[in-house]
Amino acid sequence: MTPPAAMGRIEALLAARIGLDTATVGANLVSRAVRQRMAERGVADADRYVELLERSEEEAQALVEVVVIPESWFFRDDAPFRLFREHARAGWVAQPGRAPLRAMSIPCAGGEEPYSLAIAMAEVGLPPERHRLDAVDVSLRRLDAAREGVYSANAFRGGDLAYRDRYFRRHPRGFEIDPALRGRVRFLGGSILDPALLKHEPPYDVIFCRNLLIYLGDAARAAAMATLDRLLAADGLLVIGHADRLGLAGRGPLFAPVGEPRAFAYRRALSLPAPSRAMPRLPSPPPTSRRPPPKASPHPTVVGGESRNPDLPLTKVELDGVPRPDTRARWIGPSSPPGPPTAPPAPPSPPAAEEVDSLLARATELANANRADEAIAACNEYLKGPRRSAAVYAMLGVLYQSIGNRRGAEDSFKKAAYLDPDHDEAHLALALIAERRGEKAEAAAHRRRAERARLKKGGA
Repeated sequence: MTPPAAMGRIEALLAARIGLDTATVGANLVSRAVRQRMAERGVADADRYVELLERSEEEAQALVEVVVIPESWFFRDDAPFRLFREHARAGWVAQPGRAPLRAMSIPCAGGEEPYSLAIAMAEVGLPPERHRLDAVDVSLRRLDAAREGVYSANAFRGGDLAYRDRYFRRHPRGFEIDPALRGRVRFLGGSILDPALLKHEPPYDVIFCRNLLIYLGDAARAAAMATLDRLLAADGLLVIGHADRLGLAGRGPLFAPVGEPRAFAYRRALSLPAPSRAMPRLPSPPPTSRRPPPKASPHPTVVGGESRNPDLPLTKVELDGVPRPDTRARWIGPSSPPGPPTAPPAPPSPPAAEEVDSLLARATELANANRADEAIAACNEYLKGPRRSAAVYAMLGVLYQSIGNRRGAEDSFKKAAYLDPDHDEAHLALALIAERRGEKAEAAAHRRRAERARLKKGGA
C-alpha cells in the first residue's frame, strides 16, 4: 500500500495536472496505477517515486495514461447523437449558405465519440467542406489509437450496427474506420484546464464534453467551465454526460436544457431562442418515463421466497410506501368464517408520463441554476405520494452525485433499477459505484444488465 503522505502528494499532482478528484474514482484505482508505474520503472520506495513524478514530465504523463478512464463506444447513449443529427440537418444541411458547422469532442478518449459525430454528419448529408470537427484529449496514447482508428467488437454496442458495415472495414484487430471518414476529424493533445486551449480558434457551434465534469474537483470544474464558456459560440450547443454537473454555486455561466431530456444538451440561458423557434423535441424514442413495464426474467432465481435476476448481487432494496401483494391465506376477522379471498393491497398507481417529464425538466432546470437542493426536494416530494417512478429515482441519483452524497446516489439508483430492471442508466451508474469500491463482480453484473437493456431497446 502506498503511504498516505506519498498518496497525498500524488493526488495533489493529479488534481493540478488533470483536475482529478480522487474520491470520484476511488483511492484504490489511483493506488493501483501508482504501483503499476513503480513496478515498470523499477522503483520500490514510494517517496522516491513521488520525487521522480514531480521532476519528470514524462513520468507524470505516463501516470496520467494509466489513471484516465478510456472506456467508450460508438454512439454511446444514442440520444445525444439523435439530437446532433437533427441539429446539423436543420441548422446546416437546410441552410447551405451558413458558415461551416464547428464541433468539438473533449475528452475524445480513443476517438469513438468524434468518429460517431463524423458518421452522423455524413448520414445527414453534410459534406466535409461544410464542417470542422476537432477532438481533444490529455492522453497521448489514446490520441494515437484514435488516429489509427482500429477498434475491437466491444466498441460497437446495441442492436443496430448497420453503420459499422458502411463506415468500417475488417482489420486483423477488429474494424478500421474508413480513411475518408478518418480525414474528417482533427485530433489534438490538450487539457480542458488550460486557459489557453485553442485560444486562436473561432468558437464552436457544438461541444460534446461528456462524462468528464463528474471526475473533477470544484476548482478544476470551474476552470473547465471557463474553457467551455470561452470556446462555445453564443448560441452554441453543449452536450454533457448524464452524471455530469454544470457550474458551481454563484459562479460560471447559466445553462438551460434543450431537446429531449436524455440528450443532456444545453444552451446558455440568456441565448435561448424565443419559444416559437425553440429546438423541437425529437420524436424518437419516447422519454424514460414512458418505458413499457419491465418483463419478468424467464429464469428467475428464488432467494428467501423472492424472485431475483441471477446476474445481480444479493442486495435488498426497500421502497418505503410501496406495498407488496400479500399472498398468505387469512381469516377476515378473529372469529369470522372463511369467505372469498381478500384482494391484495392495490399496487402504487403508475405515474402519469406528462407529470414525470415535467418534474424531470424542472429538476434539470433547477440543478443547472445551481439549485440542486431544490431539485432534490422536488423529487423527494413527488416520491412521498402513492406513485413510484424509476426515472425520478434515477434523476435523484444524478442529483445526489452532483452534491457528493454518494450513499443517497447509490440508494436512488438501486431503487430505479428495482422498479425498472431494464433501466440501463441506473445499472451503469451502479456499475461505476461498484468499480470505485473494487467490487468487480457486482460491477460486471450491472454492466451485463445495462447491455441487455440496451439490446432490448435496440439502442446503440
